[in-house]
Amino acid sequence: MNDRLGGAVGRKPLHFIFVLDVSGSMLRSGRIQALNNAIREVVPHLREEARSNPHAELLVRVLAFASEAEWIVEEPTPIEDFHWRRLDAIPQGFTELGLALRTLAGAMRELDSKTGGFPPAIILVSDGRPTHSRGPHFSEGLQELLSERWGAAAVRLALGVGRDANMNSLRRFVGNEDVPLLRADNPEQLVEYIIWASKAASRGASMPVLGDDVRLTYPVPVPSGDPIWSRTQP
Repeated sequence: MNDRLGGAVGRKPLHFIFVLDVSGSMLRSGRIQALNNAIREVVPHLREEARSNPHAELLVRVLAFASEAEWIVEEPTPIEDFHWRRLDAIPQGFTELGLALRTLAGAMRELDSKTGGFPPAIILVSDGRPTHSRGPHFSEGLQELLSERWGAAAVRLALGVGRDANMNSLRRFVGNEDVPLLRADNPEQLVEYIIWASKAASRGASMPVLGDDVRLTYPVPVPSGDPIWSRTQP
């Protein structure tokens, strides 16, 4: 029976949001191509997670940021209907993470006006240091996000890309010292880590009673391959 027609009455929405850096630095050494490949590869894994969870309806959204923040997929889309559309990095684009978090805070406020559902799951991927030439400072945007009930309750995971990723800001976004904070230094690691983060986030959000234990017991991939993004870039 079709879930939409009531075949799974007990399923509650689980909003899963990718927040992706498409600043100019993502053009270096194939980073944006690797990010596109990673998101494309994670979709089947998320569908598998959704099929194995009879209690949650996984709804995906995508927010990209550079000098501006833009919803690439603004409407919450069931993972069964979600298809990845290739992202392009913005030449000379800044890393306005504070603006992205302010935009995300607005989405959390909207979710809070609706009833039911699991805490959202948010995965942030960035390769640089937050700028604030066109938007709020990172700290201000983060505070706005955490001031929202669903922003504070969300399962928040972050992944740095390469040696220039500002791991301190990513750690502050996650907000929990016990949650693994990963940095990908080659395309293979990026794929593995995004798959790990996606599974861990969806499981953690749909079982909030168990909290951090759900995320921490999911095995983190062992880094492998040539760390090309950890070298000094031209």
